[in-house]
Amino acid sequence: MSKKVLSFLLIAVMGFTIFTGCGKSTGGTSDNTADKKSAKDGSKSPEKFTGYPMDQKDTELTWWVGQGYTLNEAYATAEESPFHKNLQDMVGVKINWQFPTAGTDANQAFNLMLNSETLPDIIYHSIMADIERYMEEGIIRDLSDDLEKNSPAYYSFITSNEMYDKHMKTDSGKYYGYGLFQEDGGWNATYQGPLIRQDWLDAQSLEAPKTISDWDNILKTFNKEYNAVFSGPWSRVKASAISGAFGAYTLADYKLYVDDDAKVQLAQAQPEWKDYMEKLHEWWEAGLIDQDITTNDDEAARTKALNGLTGLSYSSMGQLSNWATDAEKAGNGAKWVGMQYPTGDDGTLSMVYGGYGIGRTVAAITTSCPDEKLETAMRVLDYAYTDEGNLFWNFGKKGESWDYDDKGEPAYLDLVTKDPDGLNNAISKYGGSVWNGSCIQLTKLLYLKNEPVAIEANDTWFYPNEKVTAKWVLPNGVTRTTEESNALDELVSSIQTYVSETAVKYMTGEESLDSYDKFVKKLDDMGLPTVLKTNQAAYDRFLAR
Repeated sequence: MSKKVLSFLLIAVMGFTIFTGCGKSTGGTSDNTADKKSAKDGSKSPEKFTGYPMDQKDTELTWWVGQGYTLNEAYATAEESPFHKNLQDMVGVKINWQFPTAGTDANQAFNLMLNSETLPDIIYHSIMADIERYMEEGIIRDLSDDLEKNSPAYYSFITSNEMYDKHMKTDSGKYYGYGLFQEDGGWNATYQGPLIRQDWLDAQSLEAPKTISDWDNILKTFNKEYNAVFSGPWSRVKASAISGAFGAYTLADYKLYVDDDAKVQLAQAQPEWKDYMEKLHEWWEAGLIDQDITTNDDEAARTKALNGLTGLSYSSMGQLSNWATDAEKAGNGAKWVGMQYPTGDDGTLSMVYGGYGIGRTVAAITTSCPDEKLETAMRVLDYAYTDEGNLFWNFGKKGESWDYDDKGEPAYLDLVTKDPDGLNNAISKYGGSVWNGSCIQLTKLLYLKNEPVAIEANDTWFYPNEKVTAKWVLPNGVTRTTEESNALDELVSSIQTYVSETAVKYMTGEESLDSYDKFVKKLDDMGLPTVLKTNQAAYDRFLAR
């Protein structure tokens, strides 16, 4: 994989095949709904567009961000944040940034925002699956008629690639939002995997474990010799961890996946998931799993890694970078490395964590954005997909946070590299693509952000496993009809809670796996057949786009 930053025009034409508007329109909005949501501010229509920055400082856009490019914890307001403040200058438009209150659940904040009298002009959140409903209810604008004219860079990018185009429109062909795309697709999306103390392996004359039986041996050895256990941040572990070695597809997270027959399935309803739970319970009972793992966040797992409480773990590229830096500063001799996902003793590996490099969050323009501000809003969002905007969203303002090195590639300046909060934290102060954003995330960003050992780990997690990093993933661009969304709201919420809670109970032994058949029966009683049938229909429509 090349570390060279590709220009936007090159990115736009590197299509790959994975599967064999508005003006005054508001996507079916009634006049009454449009009037209720409209927030006319008297701003004038923009002059003929001549480039960035636009001369639109007298125009204000309200922009609600639920995740991704929210405020860095170092700042209390957008006025203090370099990224948010600088973006206004780069595009030439005043932006009134809105974020969920610190500590507030983003989805709850999103629902509260939707019920407010006036919507913001732009929303960035995970709304793709239910976009048809939001458009039909008069919340989100249909951008189809204006996208090519008002967002030419973005339009050129998504229409150059069949998969991108499929994701960014509805089943009826309506364009509605600006998504996250990762330059190297699956490599960027496979950003977490198994980690191990190489120095401990060397001390015990052991090789890195390859199978589940090998994991058994390593866990027991590390526990005996170092009193260490398997640990990690629960948010990452519960998403899948080593489920693929059992032919399973998740640990505790509710997970719909696509099987080898192109059928949508629930991971927890498969017998292979039960096998996975049996092994985890065996390790739990033997004291080989951190008994506090379900409450671990990234910081707790980082502290345990630093203190030698774990030698076998599962986490991310970014966290591995932190752990390696911590070990070097502490001088404790710890050598954390990434290693290949384990297989079953029979070679089974059904999946590893990954995807297609297309996010599930989008920036969409609401019906509160009046017609006279629509072009301005679309130009502002289009900026991220231009050559200049792509660099800004990834690295910040040229000459402030980064500049070109002697090889002609972006490199961070002292302002970032010497930030007292550390590099990983600092880069999110200046760029908007670090976690996710309405932009193209460049691979170069990840190279600059992470230690070499973390880049090597990601190569190990991805390249040997390319065939199983994404084929199981239900694409983020799958959308449901309004009727389907309404029918699934309560069903999915209750099933999500039930499977997540039961997974923990099975792992810890609070509930016996002898009850598994009853568990599956209860899922059916809770409406699982309807959930699967509805998502199958939506997936089939996606493939037919």
